[in-house]
Amino acid sequence: MYRQCPICNKKKGNCHFPTQLHLNRPCLECKHAWKPSGIKYNGTALKVIHGKTPIRLRGIRINMWLDSTAQRRYVMDGITKLAVFQRKNRDFSIENSLRLIECTLAPLLAFSGPVIIWPEKVFKRLTAAFVRCNKEAWQMSQNTSAAICTFMKDQRGLQIKMPRAIICSATWGHLTRCCQFDDGTRQLAEITYKDALEKHRCLDMEDLQFEVEFLTWDQASQNSFTFACHLTSTIGIRVSWDPFNPDWIASATDADLAQFMINTQHLIQIQLKNEQKWATVVEAKDEGKLVKMRTENGDTCMMKKEGQNITKGYPTL
Repeated sequence: MYRQCPICNKKKGNCHFPTQLHLNRPCLECKHAWKPSGIKYNGTALKVIHGKTPIRLRGIRINMWLDSTAQRRYVMDGITKLAVFQRKNRDFSIENSLRLIECTLAPLLAFSGPVIIWPEKVFKRLTAAFVRCNKEAWQMSQNTSAAICTFMKDQRGLQIKMPRAIICSATWGHLTRCCQFDDGTRQLAEITYKDALEKHRCLDMEDLQFEVEFLTWDQASQNSFTFACHLTSTIGIRVSWDPFNPDWIASATDADLAQFMINTQHLIQIQLKNEQKWATVVEAKDEGKLVKMRTENGDTCMMKKEGQNITKGYPTL
């Protein structure tokens, strides 16, 4: 006979359930598995959806359901506080106010911009708050047209770097970093890149940039590469980049890369005994994952050919 577990909803045989008589006992697997407990207030259980509470993951406020509302609110609060500060401190010079904006708002937005999703409506409010901060810095009236902030200096504009340009630069830098190191992010980026090409039936990055011109902001933001191409297309920039070219060093296998370094005897700067030294690869082991290095003085050492997460930031092959 089969019974249905009330926790996992799977039908299992009687041997998978405890022998004690109970109307609706969970299976043995669910009984001994960890599960989050609810929250009670004055003895009454509160309705809680586990994973919805925002946490700080490497400085970014996001929950386990990938809801980044808390991080977007944090950025908006930072911009609002700066606008209020500038409003109350009119004795600041224009140069100091602009320097304060440059050192606070741009890094605040660029830090989490490539990682979280900004809906179009929220991003418009962000742009409006960003423009207001710059108007306060220039001690202009709020009735002044926002177009003066975006015009070039040769057109007698302020040529302010708007949030769209900040996120565009940060997003492409984020993708470059993900494709550069072999620490797991490169594999995830390759899956995301191939998914974008297959979904829009494109051959390379240039085709993708032409295709995403017809997508809305919210449609393009569902994929990191699609969103980056959408930003460059709206700004009027074309990027020529093949991130996963098989001829690149990052795409080579450990064994091929190690053998290439042995054949060419190319000098590599490594850290040995807390000193920076130049060395060459003389031997490869474990399919190229472990190499033997020899310095100019004749000292030898073994070094892993792995990502930075394993080597703790030390130079790798």
